[in-house]
Amino acid sequence: MDGNIKKGTVLSIEGQKARVAPTSNIELVSQSIQIAEYIDAAKLTKGSAVAYVIFEDQTGLIFAKLD
Repeated sequence: MDGNIKKGTVLSIEGQKARVAPTSNIELVSQSIQIAEYIDAAKLTKGSAVAYVIFEDQTGLIFAKLD
């Protein structure tokens, strides 16, 4: 992935990090990426829709929960 903003689905949550996949290709699973500090990770669940970005070095950030 190239740093573009994506809409995706949370597949798993581990503390303040989560694994996500784009809604257009659920099989393209990310590595664990950071959940923004202002998002309550306890309110994210498997299947939650989110906006996120993944950079060339495979780091990334979930920056919005989409309701």
